[in-house]
Amino acid sequence: MPNTIILRGDNYTHREDRANEGITPGHLLDFAGNDRLIKNATSGGRSRMFALEADYIGNTVTTAYASGERVPYADCAPGTVVWAHLASGENVARGAALMGDATVAGALIAHTGTNFQCAEADEDADASTGVAAAGTLRFRARVM
Repeated sequence: MPNTIILRGDNYTHREDRANEGITPGHLLDFAGNDRLIKNATSGGRSRMFALEADYIGNTVTTAYASGERVPYADCAPGTVVWAHLASGENVARGAALMGDATVAGALIAHTGTNFQCAEADEDADASTGVAAAGTLRFRARVM
């Protein structure tokens, strides 16, 4: 397992804001009405922001943030490869178009319809078996 969320590319803006809920590095993010960070829970939401690990204080990619804590995140440009979350029940091949999921907040799913494509799979990933309901599998995704 990688020990960083940004795997390739340096074309992103590093930012930090307060969390409105529990967030884990690699979650796709959005803003709540109170300008705090939340996990994206909109199918095809237009976000390209991913929560980062706070390695400068010893946190890893598995260290979650609680509501109210400051969360570092990357506002990514196309081409940046991130260690993201694939929603349970999904099985995607490398190059598959991806979008945010409304059911498993902060996770990515296979792209459907005319929704916004925020990423594509950078590797084959199968979360259809062995992943708890509403759980996620970590995988490489390339921001589009």
